[in-house]
Amino acid sequence: MILFFLPHAGGSAKSYSSFKRFLPKELNVIPMELSGHFTRSDEPLLNDIRSCVTDLLNKHENTLSSDDYAIFGHSMGTILAAELVRQAKMRGIAMPKHIFLSGRCAPDEGIQCFKNSQNASDEEIVSFFYKNNAAASPLIQDEELIRRLNHLLCTDVRMADSFRITADEVKFDCDITVFNALDDVMLQGIDMNGWQRFTNRSCDVIPFSGDHFYFNQHKKEICNIITKKLGY
Repeated sequence: MILFFLPHAGGSAKSYSSFKRFLPKELNVIPMELSGHFTRSDEPLLNDIRSCVTDLLNKHENTLSSDDYAIFGHSMGTILAAELVRQAKMRGIAMPKHIFLSGRCAPDEGIQCFKNSQNASDEEIVSFFYKNNAAASPLIQDEELIRRLNHLLCTDVRMADSFRITADEVKFDCDITVFNALDDVMLQGIDMNGWQRFTNRSCDVIPFSGDHFYFNQHKKEICNIITKKLGY
């Protein structure tokens, strides 16, 4: 089986490669990197979710069709997962065996990570995300590289916040597991059970301590859950 990882805003799917350490060797972990990001930085930077997903499907369609697969998406990655399932169905690609959704409420609730992100400056968005531990702080001093990373973050935040999809448009034909952090400032007062609307199967919501990047402290626990859910 293949486990595809979808990235958070401003992030690289490659950052989830460390999950391999706690997952069965038989599980093939494949990060889905967005065009214009990190290992694909020489490709066009896309600024809408549907185009990003179309590009990912074009790149991974043969792999998706070759084996059973599951999906893990964190934050913006949950939106990418929903759109990926919608477009995969349209192409006649088999549905995933399980979907793991982390750090974001159901996309039909109209809740934005950053209010009025379309009108906010890059500086305002970057400041908000770093202040609330909702962006991975770059461990570098290169100002030009930091500027490029911040531009990726702002582009992703704007396209994620402007995207809408309803449970009438996409239905996951599989069980889903939803992870959330109790101290995530962007999920305060949010009922993560809203994801149940997007599947005709079970929806298991599992909370953890921590902030938006809670999984850095709970990686082994999360991987144990993934392993069990996938039947290993």
